[in-house]
Amino acid sequence: MAMLHVPASLLEASGGREQFEVEDATTLREVFSAVREAAPALYDRIVEDGDLRPDIAVAIDGSILEDTGMFTDIAPDAQIYLVPPIGGGAPRSLGQPTDRGPSRGPW
Repeated sequence: MAMLHVPASLLEASGGREQFEVEDATTLREVFSAVREAAPALYDRIVEDGDLRPDIAVAIDGSILEDTGMFTDIAPDAQIYLVPPIGGGAPRSLGQPTDRGPSRGPW
């Protein structure tokens, strides 16, 4: 059966569950529909207007899902991971001047 893995940042929405086993699902939509029954808050956090929310990525069997979205076919024993957004990062390249004065280097 397919297994949906929930990251720590979404455990509150999942009711504390780290995994959901889903039987007889052939598409990602069917997996999320089954999860909706058990954890509606999690479903609402990952699905918007019937499609994946833009701030959530999904990996299926180790590959990040590209453009196929909710209609992606899955294997009966698929391992599905929700990948929340990762914050941080530099909005500009290093060495580029900012409004805080001259650049002092990358440190």
